[in-house]
Amino acid sequence: MDSTARNDENQMDELEAGVSLLRGQYRIKDYMVRGGFGITYKAVDSLDREFVIKECFPGALCRRSGRSVQPLSPDVAPQFNGVLRHFLKEARRVAQLDHRNIVRVHQVFEENDTAYMVMEVVHGDDLLTIVQDDPERLSRALLHKLLKDALAAISYIHGLNILHRDISPDNLLLDARNHLTLIDFGAAREQVSRDNRAISALLSVKDGYSPHEFYLTDSPQTPASDLYSLGATFYHLITGEAPPDSQERVARLASEGEDPFVPLSGGNWDFDKDFLASIDRALAVRPQDRFESAEAWSRQLDARLRGGHRGAAAAEAPPQVEAGLQSTISRLVEDTNKDVTQGLPGQADRYGGPRRRKPKAEPEEPEVKQLVDIFGNPVKNVDAWLREQDGGAPTQPKRVRGNPKTPPQRRVSRKADGTEERRVSRSSIGRFFSACLPARKEQIVPPLQN
Repeated sequence: MDSTARNDENQMDELEAGVSLLRGQYRIKDYMVRGGFGITYKAVDSLDREFVIKECFPGALCRRSGRSVQPLSPDVAPQFNGVLRHFLKEARRVAQLDHRNIVRVHQVFEENDTAYMVMEVVHGDDLLTIVQDDPERLSRALLHKLLKDALAAISYIHGLNILHRDISPDNLLLDARNHLTLIDFGAAREQVSRDNRAISALLSVKDGYSPHEFYLTDSPQTPASDLYSLGATFYHLITGEAPPDSQERVARLASEGEDPFVPLSGGNWDFDKDFLASIDRALAVRPQDRFESAEAWSRQLDARLRGGHRGAAAAEAPPQVEAGLQSTISRLVEDTNKDVTQGLPGQADRYGGPRRRKPKAEPEEPEVKQLVDIFGNPVKNVDAWLREQDGGAPTQPKRVRGNPKTPPQRRVSRKADGTEERRVSRSSIGRFFSACLPARKEQIVPPLQN
């Protein structure tokens, strides 16, 4: 083995930097990533323009001999050749795609006993990197936009009878302008192969993102299968982790256990409940319980959005208040709150309010604020003022210091029929505020009514 080869077993089969392809038209610059279907490289063409090249290299079925890719054994040669034919067929189909949210394929060719797909370079980060390193970027408004863009791209390829089969956060790129691009069509296919279970295991199945039908060779795969993967992707973007493996979910439900999946709509997430419920529906275990198409999912989002705008407009419409009354209320609130400090009553020191120091020699008399009547006139003696309001003769002010522990006195008066009536006397402050209300004699008048 070449001394420049990496020691990492997962990267031993990659092409070295500097290797030329297609008679010198492309030159490998660096290794990027490998998956079940192949290995992806950074490359430049003869004009030094950057491209991404994906090499068909199903590692479970092949090995590299020099630059040539060969089956591991004669027994798996038919499977390897089947994967290679599939790769070429779908790569040529994907090269015909033309959508603003789908990566463009520039060229497809065969070399080194395998196949290559040349794609445009998309500058930006994949959503898996963003959710790990910069989750604050994925705001509620941005995720709504990204889901709509992803649905538009998926609807386009489904309309051409193509399933992506590998939708996940690492296959969705976001550039600096928040433009979304769906990449990596290596696992895309028109129909499900039923040739061999070994081939099915290669089709980029990802735990947490792949629906249970992707693990089976005899299970039909439909547009709802891609929508499950899209729902799992946005579940990860919201919660920070992939949903439970679909295989585990099926096993639990088959044994009459509880589904380990926790619906987003039941959680305390800062998203619209209908938006979360749509993701939950896409993640249904049974395909028939999911959205039947990307268009159906997108239409529901649009309908909820329009309904939300109408509801918000109705909720935001303020009640009509008479201008004069509104001005009076505002002035009263301002006058009432201008001297209020933050905190609970009697706890100003704890909450940062003004601190009052008291002399150590003798306690300071509690401050008594000047009382006024409803016309703003000062009231020096409350008891005298109350008697004056009842029609009695005014008396000279007399300083009386009450005892707060003295129980309330009971007054006895006689009614016209001679029976006694007992009333509990109120405090001076209580009688003062009572006097500010309209006088009540024989009948009870409701509050705020003259």
